[in-house]
Amino acid sequence: MIEAKAFAETINTTQNPQIIDVRTPEEFMEGHIDDATNVNWLGDHFVSDAEKLDKTKPIFVYCKSGARSKKATEKLEELGFKNIYELEGGFISWSAAELNKPTE
Repeated sequence: MIEAKAFAETINTTQNPQIIDVRTPEEFMEGHIDDATNVNWLGDHFVSDAEKLDKTKPIFVYCKSGARSKKATEKLEELGFKNIYELEGGFISWSAAELNKPTE
């Protein structure tokens, strides 16, 4: 788990970062980190959607406050992902950090 500034810096230094927002589609539509893909932790297809991602590349995971991303990170580890960055405090901390990073 890493704080928002380090999360942003690591995304910026990673080629073609895989960023997943594990919130609901409704939450995702209200705003998300630029280039994030919505993979709803509470949905029926989390595992099948996650399996479409490249397990050999870093993956960046966040939710609203950190609870769902923790569970999602544990599941991703079970699925064989090795290099997982989990945003501490979720999208709330990202927004509060005012990193001037685009959100959609």
